[in-house]
Amino acid sequence: MSMSQIDGRNVLVTGGASGIGLHMAQKLADRGAKVIIWDIDDSKMENIAARMKSKERQIAFYHCDVSNRSEVYKTAEAVKKDFGRLDILINNAGIVSGKGFLECTDEQLEKSMSVNLLAHFWTVRAFLPGMIRAGGGHIVTISSAGGLIGVSRLVDYCTSKFAAFGFDEALRMEIGQEKWNIKTTVVCPYFANTGMFEGVRTRFPRLLPILDEQRIAERIINAIAKDRRRLLMPWMVYSTWLLRYLPTFAFDFLANLLGINSAMLTFRGRTSAQNLTEKSKPVDFN
Repeated sequence: MSMSQIDGRNVLVTGGASGIGLHMAQKLADRGAKVIIWDIDDSKMENIAARMKSKERQIAFYHCDVSNRSEVYKTAEAVKKDFGRLDILINNAGIVSGKGFLECTDEQLEKSMSVNLLAHFWTVRAFLPGMIRAGGGHIVTISSAGGLIGVSRLVDYCTSKFAAFGFDEALRMEIGQEKWNIKTTVVCPYFANTGMFEGVRTRFPRLLPILDEQRIAERIINAIAKDRRRLLMPWMVYSTWLLRYLPTFAFDFLANLLGINSAMLTFRGRTSAQNLTEKSKPVDFN
């Protein structure tokens, strides 16, 4: 299967009811994909469903807390029953505490790892076998620039995103060795103008701009269509690998100079992130 063909494909976007996930879902649907959104925010999914009634977009909604392994497997079975095979899996759901490491509760730390990392395990284990049997598929891992460089007040977030980046790399190697016809793409954007990172500031906007969420969504979809294995945004993010050749004191100095470690000092974030702990309940918008 050529993944440059998005039209008619079944695409799952986790965390697809807001932010970059929602923009991806809408743009994929505009390109003719059958889009499946997983999210925990029922009211947002209801509003999206209402808005989509008058448009020729094929979007289905499922309530799923991706940090809950059994719920992921159960919802995956429902998707398979309703749609058959899945062609493209976009692991987009994520949370950020925005707090100092010692300010986070144990539960918040565990939740960051569950949503930002472990959820990828469960979704891929649920859908990869079907892709292998069908002879094609594409797995997209939304990591972060924070998965390439550590940032103050993002210890839990960066840890999970570093791991997500490693997950994509190791999975790509295994897929290649097994000679499965499965494509992978890892995405590492800098801070975006989403509610998730509300209040974040950048010291040098020309070098490290706060990215537009619609532009990020468009670039991710283009990367999928072109089978790109890696997408980093903006170009400055690629320099993190070069900076690691420096002694740690020089590395840390440049990170501070660029304002990376002060970016979160004005962070406010999205209060609805707390909803991730709400009890799961079924929602049917089909």
